[in-house]
Amino acid sequence: MAWEPILWLIFLVINIALISLVIYQIVCLTDLEADYMNPYESSSRINSVVLKEYILHGAFCILFLITGHWFISLLTFLPTYYNVRKFLSRQHLIDVTEVFRFIQSEKKIRIFKLGFYLVLFVLVLVSLVLSSINALVDEDDAIDFDSLQLPSFI
Repeated sequence: MAWEPILWLIFLVINIALISLVIYQIVCLTDLEADYMNPYESSSRINSVVLKEYILHGAFCILFLITGHWFISLLTFLPTYYNVRKFLSRQHLIDVTEVFRFIQSEKKIRIFKLGFYLVLFVLVLVSLVLSSINALVDEDDAIDFDSLQLPSFI
């Protein structure tokens, strides 16, 4: 049984969960900015998912490190360091009384995280497809993507 496609599928599910958590936070901040939601409700909703996002992202980084995917592990290390730094300085939760002061910067941070997770989504999806193709092909006939020749017209 090929374990590599299963690992990439787990990475894909974790990445989709991270994307959905960040989109939820952006929607809550946008609703607060448009005055559809009061600050208490918005900050309590965001604060309930922030720690889940941090833990899931830390697990994401550690799984890449354990499975030997060094490049993507290094890519995910910087946001993990940022999350740990914010958590240890107790700045990871949104304060109800000052939410309107920092709403634009909080939205920008989350939009940057969303872009980062979308780039990771593409990397994980491509890796899932390539590992699935390699797993389906017989061991003797495995595709070596490094030695593929481009057509002459390119």
